[in-house]
Amino acid sequence: NNFVHASALKTSDGELFFGGQQGFNYFYPATLTINKNSPAVVLTALRVANKLVAPGQVSPIREPIGIANEVRLDYKQNFALSFVALNYTLPDQNRYAYKLEGFDKDWNYAGAQNTAYYMNLDPGDYIFRVKASNNDGIWSNGDTSIRIHVRPPLWRTPVAYILYVLLAGGLLWYSRHRGVARIERKFALEQERLEYRRTQELDRLKLKFLTNLSHEFRTPISLISGPVEQLLTEQSTGPTHDKLEMIRRNARRLLNLVNQLLDFRKMEEQELKLQAAPGELVGFVREIWQTFTDLGERKHIRFTFETNLTSLHSLFDRDKLERILFNLLSNAFKFTQEGGSVTLSLAEGETSSGTGRQTVRIKVADSGIGIPADRREKIFERFFQHRSGAAILNQGAGIGLSITKEFVLLHGGTITVDSRPGGGSIFTVNLPLTLSTNQDPVTGPAKLATMQDADVPAPRETLKPAPGETPKPAPRETPKPETQSPRPVILLVEDNEDFRFYLKDNLRGEYEILEAANGKEGWQQALSGHPLLIVSDVSMPYMDGIVLTRKLKTDKRTRNIPVILLTALTQEAQQLEGLGTGANDYITKPFNFELLNARIKGLLQWSSTMRTSYAKQVKVTTAEPANEPQNEPANEKLMRRIAECIEAHLQDPLLSVKYLSRELGVSRSSLYARMLELTGESPGEYIRSFRLEKAIILLEKSDLTISEIAYEVGFTSPNYFTRAFKAKYRSSPSEYAGRARKEKQKTHR
Repeated sequence: NNFVHASALKTSDGELFFGGQQGFNYFYPATLTINKNSPAVVLTALRVANKLVAPGQVSPIREPIGIANEVRLDYKQNFALSFVALNYTLPDQNRYAYKLEGFDKDWNYAGAQNTAYYMNLDPGDYIFRVKASNNDGIWSNGDTSIRIHVRPPLWRTPVAYILYVLLAGGLLWYSRHRGVARIERKFALEQERLEYRRTQELDRLKLKFLTNLSHEFRTPISLISGPVEQLLTEQSTGPTHDKLEMIRRNARRLLNLVNQLLDFRKMEEQELKLQAAPGELVGFVREIWQTFTDLGERKHIRFTFETNLTSLHSLFDRDKLERILFNLLSNAFKFTQEGGSVTLSLAEGETSSGTGRQTVRIKVADSGIGIPADRREKIFERFFQHRSGAAILNQGAGIGLSITKEFVLLHGGTITVDSRPGGGSIFTVNLPLTLSTNQDPVTGPAKLATMQDADVPAPRETLKPAPGETPKPAPRETPKPETQSPRPVILLVEDNEDFRFYLKDNLRGEYEILEAANGKEGWQQALSGHPLLIVSDVSMPYMDGIVLTRKLKTDKRTRNIPVILLTALTQEAQQLEGLGTGANDYITKPFNFELLNARIKGLLQWSSTMRTSYAKQVKVTTAEPANEPQNEPANEKLMRRIAECIEAHLQDPLLSVKYLSRELGVSRSSLYARMLELTGESPGEYIRSFRLEKAIILLEKSDLTISEIAYEVGFTSPNYFTRAFKAKYRSSPSEYAGRARKEKQKTHR
């Protein structure tokens, strides 16, 4: 009924009246009763995927939903449950609450809505509970429940989990098996690496031992070769000369064997380089042939040299070509039995007119045991040795032919072998050589020089010494006694007493000799004896030659003394280390004594010239420049002009090498080369030395302060002046000035 506003009345006895459009309603409030009946709730419907579900064998429920105990759902099935309260007094005022245990945490108060919806439930068991209140808000004493079972998907079934466990276990086992196998392989590989490293280290130590032994051999070889060369010079004919010649040849052969070990070390460290120089090839090869003639005589092997060239001037590496021929000829004689023959032949090949390249073909043929076809290429491998039977001994170490091939490849050539067992071998070397610009090859009639031609010996060439070889020296000049000036003092620092005696015995005719047995004694002798030149070995006890040279060149008392280093170490890195310390020359043992003597004379002359020229030019005076003398030498004129230019701009701190070269009219590179040659200093160093010499005069003769003197001689700051002065004179300007004042006071007294 629709009530009318403000149409209400309460009577005196408590009865209430409410007016409406169709009449009025009245009642006594005291007579009203509360509905205390708690309603029961029943489930009325189940919907799956929004479709009403009926009971059945394949249905989620087997009984009507109102009496069913369980609902079985598939994974990811959405469902809805409808329910109703059994309260018929104003049923539209019934209220509902529900929850799904295992999914909802609290009750869901849905009001009058009597359907619950759920979706995307995880597999498992749930309990759906629902309760209701009547029209007066009295809730049910209990609730209605039903069990909800959501079946898991196939991959979440117990069977699937069992399979997962089995699969995980299998993977773990397989992973462990693979890990163990990998560890075993890694361990085996590491063992192999360690074994390889041990083998490599052992080979390195063996090679180092042989290399060091080879270095030790070079000094005795020098003591054999040097005296023999001198005796050969003194005795040019006679039976003694022939024996000495044989000693010389065999010493040279021994040196070749020693060098072969050193070459192998260089090959291992990839330090081999081609050092081509001009020379006459035919005479060079003929001299190698003559070196082996005595071996042919001793083994009764016919040794022949054949060539259709009378001379061939070209560029080639004498040392490496000598090793090639020595190795090939040594092998030929080694594997040729008595009564056989060995032939060395030299012929020309094609000449490229565009490049000036001449191809020569060198063949070494023997009638020895030969090489099987399957081993012809292997003979050039390192350490390969071919079994030759009991008739051939001393097969060597198997490195000679590998070194030979490396040397041929360095020349850009090829080496091949043609052989058959029992029929001898022919080694053919084709080398492309660059012809010398002033010589051309001359061919003549074929010439055959054999051991039977003893009455017509083949002409021998005077050859330029190759690195590591002991050439025949020219006759020594008898030194002339000096009556007006003392002989130059030379210090010999050598730990080998015999070798030191040999050097002293050959040098004492021209020089005063000081001796030292090691670098420590050499340093003391250099300070006390004031030698003009020092000849030092590198490998010595207490202090080696490298340390000694570095010490000499960093001390102002000895830094101007020329140093020649003697060593058996032939590697370029070691030579660079020696020269890097400031050594003036580096000579490898064994060497020709005349070569050492010539270098000593050259360094003494250079040192004398430097001292004279430098003393003339670097000394700064306050006198005005003299008139230009007539017929003044070019070097002195250049140094005089440099001194005048620096003197004129002494106070200018911006005086540079560029300005100096422009004033003199010469390029900077030419000025640098000339000044370095004449004074031993670069132009920049010379300018700084000039300023410092001027500063010394001012320190001695003026009362200017250190700062005033610094600016007076052109330094940009007193600090820079102090550092430069201290670096050159090993004392500060103030200390020097103090000493100068003390000396002046002593003089006045």
